[in-house]
Amino acid sequence: MRLLIPKRFGLPITIGLLAALTQGQAAKTKPDEAVLIVHNLCAGGGQSAKASVKTCETVIKKKDFDNLTAALDPNMPEADRLVLATQYVKLLVLGHEAERRKLDQQAAFQQLEKFTRLQLLQRQLVRALEAETSSISAEEIAQYYREHPLNFEEGSFRRIYIPRQSKAGETEAAQAIQQRATKGEDFETLQREVWTAQGRPAGAPPTSIGILRRSSLPGPVQSVFDLKPGAVSSLIADADGYNIYKMESKRVIPLESASSEIRTAMASERLQERISRLRSAVMISVNEDYFGALPSTEELAKHHGLDHSGSHMMPMTDAEKTASPRKK
Repeated sequence: MRLLIPKRFGLPITIGLLAALTQGQAAKTKPDEAVLIVHNLCAGGGQSAKASVKTCETVIKKKDFDNLTAALDPNMPEADRLVLATQYVKLLVLGHEAERRKLDQQAAFQQLEKFTRLQLLQRQLVRALEAETSSISAEEIAQYYREHPLNFEEGSFRRIYIPRQSKAGETEAAQAIQQRATKGEDFETLQREVWTAQGRPAGAPPTSIGILRRSSLPGPVQSVFDLKPGAVSSLIADADGYNIYKMESKRVIPLESASSEIRTAMASERLQERISRLRSAVMISVNEDYFGALPSTEELAKHHGLDHSGSHMMPMTDAEKTASPRKK
């Protein structure tokens, strides 16, 4: 099969796409067989280039393209390879032009190259750590299940939501609704009454909120899981309004249904623990004259979008500001 790419980048490019790139055909292609040929592009950096007086070609073999897909995504579907091929050719063409202009010799490029290398190293390390932490036995899963029973509670609830209006007496009015709910009045009727009393458009929200997990709820709301079926919660206030919950049913998810979830959770916890341990081994001195004052708390740091976990950050001393950097 042959795909013709328009002259978008100043070079006429024809990509010779052999049957290896069609879904289900990759196994029929030999490792040294060409899967991409970029005509009129003289390649460098490890790709095979055939130069002549009239033209030159960049040839990518199956083994090289397979290595690329494995590095980018080991689980890449065969159907996505053609998309990658076209993206790869675009990079080859534009990268070739950038090298011709010697942009790769500029200081800005070299700084970006160093930074990108660190990003790639981090990604490869995370992949390696994921492989190391993903081996979890059935005994470990069962132990996790026993030690975290609240994580596997799920319940069916109804809820009355009363939006705040910043009016006098609204808390007392919400408490009155809660008392009526406790006495057995219908949740749907009470919710419509709240909507009407506040002058809101027709169409009050449904009170049935389906199946919830204790672990999926905010801390102050998790107490509703302590209710018995049929019981109604006290008034639970938040920044937006007031909530009243009614427990309809509750159960504990069996171990066999939770095993996959536990395996994922344990692998994630172990990965984060390994990364945190690596990061906590170093400390960071920050020049506040340059960066501004450091956030005083972890919560404030998160508010400013800073990752305050792992490595400890502290203000740089005056002596450190003028110290010569240590050799690597």
